[in-house]
Amino acid sequence: MNRKILSGLIVFFILLFPFKVGAVEFSISNVKIDAYLQKNGDVNVQETHTYQFKGKFNGITREIYPKKGAEITSFLAKERGKTLKVEKEDELYKIHRKGKKETVEITLEYVIKNSLEKHEDITEFYWPFFDQRNETDYGNMRITIYPPNNPEDVIAFGYEQAFDKQSVKANGVVEYFMGNVPSGENGDIRVAYPSILFSELAPTSSKAMKDSLIQEKESLEQKAEAFKENKQRFTSTSKLLIPFFLLLFVILLGWEHLTKKRKYSLIKEKLHQEYMLVPIEKISMPATIYYTLGVDAIHVPAALLDLVRKGAVEQRSEDEFRRLHSNVQHEHERILLKWLFDELGENGYFNIANLETFIKVEKNLSAYHKRLTEWKAAIKKEIKEAGLREKKSIYRGIFGFLAFGLLSLWISAIHYEVIPMFLITFILFLVASYIAFFYRPLSSKGFYIKEEWMQFTNRMNEIKGSDWQKVSDETRMRVIVFGANSKFAGMKKTQQWEKELQNIDSSYMSYSYFTIPILYGGFSQADKKFTDYSSSSSGSSFTGSGGGGVGGGGGGSGAF
Repeated sequence: MNRKILSGLIVFFILLFPFKVGAVEFSISNVKIDAYLQKNGDVNVQETHTYQFKGKFNGITREIYPKKGAEITSFLAKERGKTLKVEKEDELYKIHRKGKKETVEITLEYVIKNSLEKHEDITEFYWPFFDQRNETDYGNMRITIYPPNNPEDVIAFGYEQAFDKQSVKANGVVEYFMGNVPSGENGDIRVAYPSILFSELAPTSSKAMKDSLIQEKESLEQKAEAFKENKQRFTSTSKLLIPFFLLLFVILLGWEHLTKKRKYSLIKEKLHQEYMLVPIEKISMPATIYYTLGVDAIHVPAALLDLVRKGAVEQRSEDEFRRLHSNVQHEHERILLKWLFDELGENGYFNIANLETFIKVEKNLSAYHKRLTEWKAAIKKEIKEAGLREKKSIYRGIFGFLAFGLLSLWISAIHYEVIPMFLITFILFLVASYIAFFYRPLSSKGFYIKEEWMQFTNRMNEIKGSDWQKVSDETRMRVIVFGANSKFAGMKKTQQWEKELQNIDSSYMSYSYFTIPILYGGFSQADKKFTDYSSSSSGSSFTGSGGGGVGGGGGGSGAF
């Protein structure tokens, strides 16, 4: 029953992420299946399928998976009495009939052997004409079962798509008016007649089955009635629960928003009162760049210049550096020193030529990216341990509890096929789950650091040389490090803040025109080479699934 909603989800994601395929465009607007039960147990089947094609086509397909022990024989395909070519591949029948933009009606004829089960009192035809392997929607499907004679006693019912679709005529003929049948669905039919009608069929069982079959039918009907009652009860209850959940969401989210807004407002006011030309260093400069401008902004050039500022590295020329010591504060600084001066460089020296030589060997690209990722992860770890985000354990715990309740409602909505409830609870469940697992807002410290550096970033080009002179050389070097981030370094034009610094100290010119562009260009080239190498090495795979009709039987339709 819940396959309707699951199919809807699949359609939703296909529409959300569309893709093109080279398949034939068609629809099956009408399906008529007539099954004639014979006295010897054979079933002569005649199927008429109406296809509407929107473009060129070479024919249609019909998959027939006989249930265990049964067999399909004498398969023929006709159009207006003319026999068509049939090609068989395992359980797939390909009926050749070329055309373009037309409606065709194809009749299929075949015999099912060993499908009837003859018991002492009744003989039953229990068969799946399609199952979940079918990939095409059927429109206006009707299945008719004809007995070999006119019995008075008939038992008929169906499962899933065929449930409660049967109609028994006066002559014992059973019709299943299936209507529109979506792809990927099961719909077994089950019809039983007195065994005396099948005089030429050998018994398959000496037991009486009539009472058991009647009980099976009644059990299905009772389950359906209970399902209907429970669905009504669930629908009524959910009409009360959903407003309750929505109100809770509004209260919790609204309170959090107002609290956070007030807190951030007070921090901005404090920042205004404690104004500084350049923010002081509360976390390392690589962490500051990562935290303020994003993971793409931080790269090796800024971090290397920061080690120069701290005295761990000596800059000998525009692109050559010497390690002075490894007594540094942060793990990411130790990783960077070892990577640059031991693995890329040698004897405690590093220059950009070392990197260029290293990445010329293709197998080294993975090692380069591994070290870069490890270094950035250590920076991220510093940020995580700096207390820049709140844990919000109680708040997230409340949403975790709500998510659990919504999950129960969502599962029930799937089971009872209440689509509006399914959609609402699904959205609320996603929101609650996200907050429960991932919501960690900025702490006061975190917002203070981000806000002061963002304000500084916005006003950098407005600061005059006379103001830059008021701060220390160490502070100005910290600005150079901050300005060596990838977002700034990627700009072709020299920024105004760089010109103002150069006016008060010409030595800063070498950073803007030589050191930063050389380092940025070298590491950007390494990144690009790894990206190209990684793209050429990617691949994908796909796997299929089995069938779900009675006895492993079923099938479906298509075109080629």
